[in-house]
Amino acid sequence: MQRRRVIGLLSLLPLAPLAGALGLAGCSREQPFQQLEGATMGTRYHIRFKPPVSSFDAAAMQAVVDARLEALNASLSTYRSDSLITAFNEAPVGQVMPIDADFENMLSLSRQVHQASSGAFDPTVGALVNLWGFGWPKPEQPLIRLPEPKAIEAARGRFDAVTQMAPGKLVKHAPVRLDFSAIAKGYGVDLIAGVVRAHGVQHFMTEIGGEVATQGSGPTGGPWRIGIEAPDPVVTGRVLARVHLTNGSLATSGNYRNFFEVEGQRFSHIIDPVSGYPVPQPPVSVSVIAPSVALADAWATAFMVLDEERGLAVAEENQLAVYWVYQDNTGHRTRQSSRMQPYLDAAKH
Repeated sequence: MQRRRVIGLLSLLPLAPLAGALGLAGCSREQPFQQLEGATMGTRYHIRFKPPVSSFDAAAMQAVVDARLEALNASLSTYRSDSLITAFNEAPVGQVMPIDADFENMLSLSRQVHQASSGAFDPTVGALVNLWGFGWPKPEQPLIRLPEPKAIEAARGRFDAVTQMAPGKLVKHAPVRLDFSAIAKGYGVDLIAGVVRAHGVQHFMTEIGGEVATQGSGPTGGPWRIGIEAPDPVVTGRVLARVHLTNGSLATSGNYRNFFEVEGQRFSHIIDPVSGYPVPQPPVSVSVIAPSVALADAWATAFMVLDEERGLAVAEENQLAVYWVYQDNTGHRTRQSSRMQPYLDAAKH
């Protein structure tokens, strides 16, 4: 899938040293937590879970996870020439194209956030992503001059140009290109969590590229403690804040390690679908807790686009827990919506 660098959430990688940093140490002697991991979407997934019985077949569960993620990539990966989304993007205007349930779910969830954010999140941004040099395949040469305004206007997305004619049938009425990179990893985490639940596991954490779903208790017996990383383009692993999650979904987006310079100007990789231009001064990272990881993922991108005051208002309107990190002359400053504060307060105890 189109890679969006997810920054700000401590990745849950090798268990030994990092588990202590995240408060995941102290596994139960009665039934130890286990970990599974594998490759997907240009990164790796991780599952930390407590087997329901001592004879639990973890390999069988992982085989189902791998098959489910492969099916998702076959549907939505812009890196694959044989995926459904590539076929849709290459199809001529007006041609009705087949899509699967994952594709339909992505459209539905994306439209929900698109409408609620007044267009700050838009999966029809694919042509703009390509125009600004962030698409796939990567351009052979970096961008050396700004795109022409006419080219930007022509590449701007139009969600209303994508219509589902019937279940499993999609058509575009303008030459738009879909790109679900800002929601697909979160959706993938939701899918993994669904597989884990279906295997009778009650206490687990699933993660892809920093997007996290949790259920039940962590290895210490309390909520899962998730560290939000301090934004730093050089040093990694320093915790800026911690949140406590029991049955929660969290995603983080950031831009401080992904930018470029053209004609003496510095641009982030965060593109405003409405203006067609990169956001001039986005937050350095945004973390969102939402009803699903897919929604948290999409909203994290939307809040990277929205300005500070509008973003806070939208978060409160939609009852979302959001944690922003901004860069100013004095260093980093943070802000959070009212629904985020309880998660931060709990992590202090």
